[in-house]
Amino acid sequence: MTTGQGSVAGGIDQMLTRDYVERELSHIERMVALLESDADSGDAAMPCAMRVSRPSYWRGRIEALLAIPGMPRHVTELANGLLAKIDGMESRLATVKP
Repeated sequence: MTTGQGSVAGGIDQMLTRDYVERELSHIERMVALLESDADSGDAAMPCAMRVSRPSYWRGRIEALLAIPGMPRHVTELANGLLAKIDGMESRLATVKP
């Protein structure tokens, strides 16, 4: 007789994964905002953290999160919005470089 524990555990795993993705995107959103403000002011809030100062680093993290199946629409929309912001930053950086 099946008790349904497998489906309950699967639902909990998916909920934990969704919570993790939402927390990660919230962190990434804050970091992208910091990078945007740095780009606008010409300052570098993280001068020693070159890797995380690159928009491509955050793009990779977002794309990895988007690859996780079963994310709700609002999570996907937030991720896509962050990717659009990163696109804008990268295009501004490309026009500034010689």
